[in-house]
Amino acid sequence: MMNKTHIYTKYTGVRSQFRLLLLLIAGIFASCTQDGAGVATPLEISAEIGNPQTRADDPHLSDYDKKKFVTDDVIKISKTGSTDVNYKRTAAGGWTPSVSTTPMTTTGNGETFTATFPNDFSSILADQSTPTKFWKSNRLTATAAATGNRVSFSFAPAACKITIIVSFQVDNSSGSAKVTGKGLCSGNKTTEETITLLKTSEAVRRHTYSGIFSPDAATPYLISVTASPFGTRTYQEKGSGLTFQAGYEYQYTFTGTNELNLTSVVVTEFLPGFSTTDGEEDAGNAT
Repeated sequence: MMNKTHIYTKYTGVRSQFRLLLLLIAGIFASCTQDGAGVATPLEISAEIGNPQTRADDPHLSDYDKKKFVTDDVIKISKTGSTDVNYKRTAAGGWTPSVSTTPMTTTGNGETFTATFPNDFSSILADQSTPTKFWKSNRLTATAAATGNRVSFSFAPAACKITIIVSFQVDNSSGSAKVTGKGLCSGNKTTEETITLLKTSEAVRRHTYSGIFSPDAATPYLISVTASPFGTRTYQEKGSGLTFQAGYEYQYTFTGTNELNLTSVVVTEFLPGFSTTDGEEDAGNAT
């Protein structure tokens, strides 16, 4: 017959084993939490492009093709299966969620994130004649995998840049430039589109115009330059041997008297720090 002492001993033994089991479970849980496995934690990010640019009255006057992020710039962070989250650049150079209570989260190493700037990019604009409109057309993107709860983005242009340089033999204080071709904005090779370029420099005898266009655009395309010495003149890019790549600048240099004469076509990367000539195309003739 079992007495009270035996019953108590069995009871206390079971209780001790139960407590030990709870301690083991707690230890395992704590270990998992410390390792970050399966636990969603706020994402910490860094994001850079290139060399500093100084802003003027128009906040994009001097950074229209965006060499560096500055205070209050906003980038959009995305990952599969999650809502996009905007992050804002701080004065100290860090990044914080635009809404502090809803950060992007990560469950550990290896998750892939995509970042976009401008955060509200919608399309390459047909009218890029102001610094802000050019800037809105110039989408930068980055993709990176997280290490722990940190991810580092290195942004690059998602489109191409075209630059038109015209040197005059007489003073000319006004002018404009356009490019007309298929898919320049949309990338749809069946749709005729025209881009009005941004005037980035206007010395009396040297004008420079720039614009952003899709790497999926078709050739040929037509460059039109309007200037007082000759009215409007055009040059047709034949596209023979020319391949469009995101992040590359296609630079056309002309001399202008009463005509528009092409002197060179040079292709280079337009990210800061790159100046190596990728190649030159047959210059051809203006019409």
